[in-house]
Amino acid sequence: MSKKHAWNRKDQLLDKADEMVLKADILAHESKFEEANEYYDKALEIVPGNADVWAFKGITLEGGLNKQDEAMQCWQKAQQIDHEIADAVDMSEEEGESTEIEGIDLNSLHGGCKEKIVRLMMKKYAGKK
Repeated sequence: MSKKHAWNRKDQLLDKADEMVLKADILAHESKFEEANEYYDKALEIVPGNADVWAFKGITLEGGLNKQDEAMQCWQKAQQIDHEIADAVDMSEEEGESTEIEGIDLNSLHGGCKEKIVRLMMKKYAGKK
């Protein structure tokens, strides 16, 4: 396999992962959290080292499906991959303490999950430019 062909294949896989994440975001916005979670899983099969996808899966599990233990595992995985996420998010807080990500209350994600995820993404990427 030539280098050019290998790069094209890698680009195709990354495009497919982006497509899966976009579908997951749309499904989460529509409050179809189980389906959204499935698409995050599909994306993670392609890009298991993407901390953002692990973080968004954690948001969906916590805010949409109320699955704190699974969400915690996703956050821990994201933090292992990207230490900036560890600085922005501490999901290990005790019950009753703040559950915020950069000012977004995870407990409020049921209704406007998509808008809150988009705001989080915009904040994160605005700081990188």
